Amino acid sequence: MRVAYLTHYADLYGANRSMLELIGELKRRGDLEPHVLLPVHGPLVGELERMGVPYRIIPFESRLARRDYMGGLHHRLMQRWRHARDARGRGRRNRGLLPAMVDQVKAWRIRLIHANSSAVSIAPDLASEASLPLVWHIRELLASHYGLQHDEGRGDHSRALRDADRLIVISRAVRDEVLRYTALVRPLEVVYNGVLPKARYAELRAVASNRWNGTGPFTFAMVGLIHPAKGHVEALEALRLVVDSGADARLIIAGDGRIAALRERISALGLTAHVELPGFVPDAFSVYARAHALLMCSRHEAMGRVTVEAMACGLPVIGHASGGTPELMRDGLDGTLYDQGAGQLAQQMLALIGDRVHARQLGEQASLHAESLFSVERCADEVWRVYREVLSKR
Repeated sequence: MRVAYLTHYADLYGANRSMLELIGELKRRGDLEPHVLLPVHGPLVGELERMGVPYRIIPFESRLARRDYMGGLHHRLMQRWRHARDARGRGRRNRGLLPAMVDQVKAWRIRLIHANSSAVSIAPDLASEASLPLVWHIRELLASHYGLQHDEGRGDHSRALRDADRLIVISRAVRDEVLRYTALVRPLEVVYNGVLPKARYAELRAVASNRWNGTGPFTFAMVGLIHPAKGHVEALEALRLVVDSGADARLIIAGDGRIAALRERISALGLTAHVELPGFVPDAFSVYARAHALLMCSRHEAMGRVTVEAMACGLPVIGHASGGTPELMRDGLDGTLYDQGAGQLAQQMLALIGDRVHARQLGEQASLHAESLFSVERCADEVWRVYREVLSKR
């Protein structure tokens, strides 16, 4: 089956990494001939070339934006006008690129369009113009997590969701947000991302105990995009409380984004000696190997790939009780959940530091739980079933 995947960016963050795992597994089985349309060049291109996946770069735009209004009435009116002007420009440029995209999917002899994110707002138009079914993979909590709004407005976006042949969401939290947008007329599938192959879970579990043999500082990790919604400042404030209590603790924050502001906060809290900022780390597992626990302080995380990766590595997780995080880990069994700010977070960090035996037990249970729910094989099975159902109805 020839499927065209549309992604709105070219970095190797969660959505694209999950897409690569999915198409890699289906391609390995011989079920799928994947092709990819993306708007820019980036690290994803190198991975597609390595996998032998045909791709084409066409600079379509995501029709999403924050709409912040500040100042007096005149300023707010001008800001609204500029937002509308920019939205019209994005729509006009996408319409101009649509014929080239239609020609490309026809040249590839595509049978189905798979939009890899809710940000790929050109996908419904492409599917309609090319007379192809659309599977739309919703991977984000755009409104509650990032505060983003669709250029086409709530009504048009709602209709686009209803018109898709099938929606896939990566957690019940995402499902609930989608259903706040629209009442669907077709099934909505909850398919958790396949984060790792089953064999990889076993490999990671075999070496997970090594971290507990040392006697150095208890090290926490945060991995991913540095953004205010991810809760890094709250983690730093909790770390300050932990250090003030006399505990020997460190925090690794791996990722890129708004690093300058984070450095300033680290300095202001006097934590320079306790925090490591390596920037973007291509191999996140090298960070997990140096840590004893993961902090997932992100508000309204849609699923949290790094949460599952850390669990697979035998790390207990301290997670904020919002979004999809409570679906991934079991409070008190794989880690702990908090919802009352830096003070409560610090208490849970201190609990792990004070009882490494219990922390290790939580990590061991986390690894087994992650393998049972978040394997690449299980995800591929469920997505492949969706493809076949959609094509049979067409």
